[in-house]
Amino acid sequence: MEDKLYYIDGYLREAEAKVVAVKENGIILDRTIFYPEGGGQPGDRGTFDNYKIIDTVKDEEGNSLHIIEGDKPEIGHVGMLHLDWTHRVFYMTEHSAQHLVSSILFKHGIGTVAVHQGERFFTIETDHGEIDEEVLLAVENEANAAIRENHEIKQCEMSHEEAEALGMRRSIKVSGRVKVVFIESLDAVACGGVHLKSTGEIGEIQYCGAEKIRGHVRTIWKCGTLSVSYRRENKAIVDSVSSLLSAEPEMIIPALKKLKEDESELRRELKLSRKKIAQLEIRVHGTEVPIIFRSDVDSASFEDAFDESDERTAFIVDGDGRFMFHGTKDCFDILKEKLQLRGGGRGKLYRGSVEGEADVVLDNIRSLLNGRNGA
Repeated sequence: MEDKLYYIDGYLREAEAKVVAVKENGIILDRTIFYPEGGGQPGDRGTFDNYKIIDTVKDEEGNSLHIIEGDKPEIGHVGMLHLDWTHRVFYMTEHSAQHLVSSILFKHGIGTVAVHQGERFFTIETDHGEIDEEVLLAVENEANAAIRENHEIKQCEMSHEEAEALGMRRSIKVSGRVKVVFIESLDAVACGGVHLKSTGEIGEIQYCGAEKIRGHVRTIWKCGTLSVSYRRENKAIVDSVSSLLSAEPEMIIPALKKLKEDESELRRELKLSRKKIAQLEIRVHGTEVPIIFRSDVDSASFEDAFDESDERTAFIVDGDGRFMFHGTKDCFDILKEKLQLRGGGRGKLYRGSVEGEADVVLDNIRSLLNGRNGA
């Protein structure tokens, strides 16, 4: 087993180490500052001399397997490990923030089922099927209060019996000695990850929403620099929308509702106007037998231009290549077969689309219908 220096000091960024084993995809060192993936926290990355470490995972013996890109050093090689600190502190911050949020959720009677740390946010799957939004916002407020209070975060190793006696919010999943992470006066939980030294280093926490998964509420959070960026991006969006609507930020919602109402009214008026134009066009072309023409009005507007008693045959194509046919089913079936029309309907009304140039299609329709009427 290697010396796990990340447990001695999670802030070590470099250390000397020696290769003790070489595997197909990586190396084992006698000591390491690289945390292997586990507990929802990604593995560390960085370099070992000139060798690039792209990930760190646990091998079958529980050692840190440093995944190397390209050629690997030989056994016995001594070199310097350099941690990708930006990557480490990002996930160390998310991990610590997750502990803090989970502890406050627990105070509200909400347990944690699973956690996930990601590049854009971290999630906490709870044991509840429903959670009031107000409760989650209260959790956010309490988490930020704890950040301002700057509680110490520390990790202690103890016997299984000692750990059980603490009555932690989550059952212990390992046997033997247990690593317990304490957030001063707030939380104690068994965890083998790496953490910040205090809640103040988290910076801030922001609740970003929730979703349902496996019958549970999964909550979504951002912390640290991600939370700051998210807050600033949202402010920029609010400022832009406020400018576009010529409305103060607090009046954006009423202004959008009014805009939506105006849009609905305009759509209704436009639909009525198109129907009136469709009726006028039918009146103009109504002396033709059959009625065949092209219109700038959408074909759907012609549906109400004919009533049940109307026996006229009509074929109208709009600018989008959509058609409306009024006539008998057997007549439509013939046209569909001969001209490969796409669509259908029932009774006397049929809709669909035409292939090719609309004027050519109309000429073919005219020839077929006139030929059929002449027969």
